[in-house]
Parts: sequence; structure tokens; C-alpha cells
Amino acid sequence: MATPVKRANHASQPMQTSRLALATFGHLLNDCYGAFLAPILPLLISHLSLSLTMASGLVAIPSITSSICQPLYGMASDRVQGRFYMLFGPALTIICMSCIGLAPNVLILGALLLIAGIGTAAFHPQAVAVAGSSSGDRKGFGISIFSFGGNIGFALGPLVIIAAVQLFGLRGSALIAIPGLLGVWLLIRYLHVPYQTLERSQMISLKTAFDGVYGTMSLLFSISVLREFTRLAVVTFLPIYLTMQGRSLIMGGITLTLFSLAGAAGGMIGGSLSDAWNRKGVIAVSGIICVPLLLGVFRTDGWVSMILLGLSAAALSAAHSVTIAFAQELAPGRAGTASSLVMGLGWGLAGVVLIGFGSLADLISVPRALDLAALVPLLTVGMAWALPAATARSSDAVAATSDLALQDG
Repeated sequence: MATPVKRANHASQPMQTSRLALATFGHLLNDCYGAFLAPILPLLISHLSLSLTMASGLVAIPSITSSICQPLYGMASDRVQGRFYMLFGPALTIICMSCIGLAPNVLILGALLLIAGIGTAAFHPQAVAVAGSSSGDRKGFGISIFSFGGNIGFALGPLVIIAAVQLFGLRGSALIAIPGLLGVWLLIRYLHVPYQTLERSQMISLKTAFDGVYGTMSLLFSISVLREFTRLAVVTFLPIYLTMQGRSLIMGGITLTLFSLAGAAGGMIGGSLSDAWNRKGVIAVSGIICVPLLLGVFRTDGWVSMILLGLSAAALSAAHSVTIAFAQELAPGRAGTASSLVMGLGWGLAGVVLIGFGSLADLISVPRALDLAALVPLLTVGMAWALPAATARSSDAVAATSDLALQDG
């Protein structure tokens, strides 16, 4: 475990709001289209005759792809600082996710999801590094804004794809790619990020960047895997659970939207609290709070269940931006790589675990499997308390995170 270090003194840096806002918009765009699968999964299960194990495997494909590709993109974005991956990634995600209704079989559907996962993996490391460097001295808050955009995208995605299916049919829903590509054009037109290619000799080596923090990074990685697994389990199987109860596809989409909106609010609150209080406290307390709330969702009905769902989503997502900010502060000279280890590799492993969870749901039923998934965040509480109270490294290392922010776009 890393020894606690006081935050280093360095010149105050203002928040670059326009660049942060555009990075956040890109996150909204990417994750809106990335959220298309879960709400129409009941329809695809029927259309393609899928088992729950196959369905969970399909949901896991983008996460697994990210686990492989995102650390590589993270290292690339540390060396090539700019906006290319922030534009290429969403374009790929938008095109592939808009076409999932056209897939004639599970192999084509899996291929589309794999390519979409590559797009998502390309976007996140560079985008979150830009968001962090554009946040000035309020990294936790700035990254929570960036995460807020992604959560809003996840919230809008189910409504967008269900509306498209209702209007144009499953195959005609591919037309929804048009507004997404217009959004990418706006990013091409207005997002300006200083371009810089660093020689290997100019970069902090991975060994130097992570020296002394391997234990802390391992804890953050484990926390990320376990909490993301619970989130994926709820997002994937809640629409299926509601369909089994006779609820409509629209109701499943509305429920996912509520879950994502509440998660967005929770992420903002968690990021702000972590700046004012400390990172580890937010991670630990939110891990405790979300468990009874999630268990209550599946034991109540109507408005009570919806309120508990919203509160549980807020608590579960409260640590989302906090773990990313924590990782960036541990290795400020390799912010893209640090973020990708938590977001990509961690979330990808959560996707692998989800496949086994689908098999478990086939065996013991969806409601009982969801109960078990709700208990998993308790495992992260002890890990959170083992984290150091402060994370900043030397003043030179802290300054490395501000290099991009010091340049005018």
C-alpha cells in the first residue's frame, strides 16, 4: 500500500470549461449509442433465440474488448496528445451500435458489438485525460462532470433506441446513426486540443510512473471490477426481469433511464465530496449504502421500488469518477494509462464475470442472481479503507498532469 502523501503545492490552474464541455458532450454521444443493446435485449433474445448465458455474453463483448484495447489506447494517448481518438471512437461506436437491429444472426451481432467496443476503448483514455487536464485544481469535480455526460448518455440511450424501434422497426432503427454522426461533426468542428507527440525519451516510463503505487492501483482495480460488475448485472438483467413480470419494453427502457440519471447525479455528488472530503471515504461509504437499497428494489413494487432504484444507482455511481481521479493522481505522468487500467481493464474483467453470472441466472433464476449481485459492493468497503488518505505525488509529477491544460486550445 502506498504511503499517504500530502498534496503537493503547485500553481493554481483554472478550469477550461469549453474544452471540458466538449469532452463531456463526446462522452454523452459515445455512451448514448453504447447503451442501445440492453433495452432491446429482450427483443433480440426472442428474435435470435438466445439463452440468458448467450445474452450476457453479448453484453460482455464491448467490455472484454475494452479490457484488451483500452490500456493500449491509454498508452498511445499518453504519447500522442490530441483529439483523434476522441473523434474516431464515437464514430465507430455510433455506426456499429445503430446497426445491431440489422444483424441476421448472433455472430454478426457479436462482431458489431466487438467493433463498437474498440470504438469505446479508443475514446475513453484520451477523453478522460483531456477532461482531467482541463479541470484545473478541481480534478474530482471535473472528471465527475465528464462522467455525468456519460451517465446522461446511458440514460438517453434506452429512450432513443426504443423510440427508433417503435418508429422504424428493428431493422429501420439503423437510421438513428444520422444524428450521432452529426454530433461527431460538431466535435470535429469545435473541439480543439493541443496536438503533441512525445518521444519515448520525453515520457515518464511505466515503471517510474507507477513506482510505489502498485498496491494502491491493485486495490482501485479490484474496486472498479466489483462495482462495475454489479452495475452491469443490474443494467443487463433488470429489463429481462421486468419482461418476465409482464412489463413492456418501454417500461424497461424508462427504468434504465432512471437508473442512469440517478447514477449521473450520484457521480457528480461523489466527485464533489471527494474533493472536499477524501476519495477513500466516498468509495467506502457509497459501497455500504448501495447494498440495502439494491436489495430493496427487488422486494418492493411501484414508486417505492423506483425510488430505491434511483437511490441505489446514485450510491453505486458515486465512486465512479472518484476512482478515475484517484488513479490519475497516483500516476499523473501517465494519466491516460492509469485511467484505462481502471476503466478499460477493470470494467472489461467485470464483463467477463458477467458471462458466468448469466449462467448462474439460468440455474437459480434472475431475481435470486440479482440479489447476489447486489451484495458484491460490500467486498469493496474494506479495500477502500485500505487506500491512502492522500494521493498526490511530487510537484514535478503533479505538474505533468497540467501540461495540456497550460496550453491554449
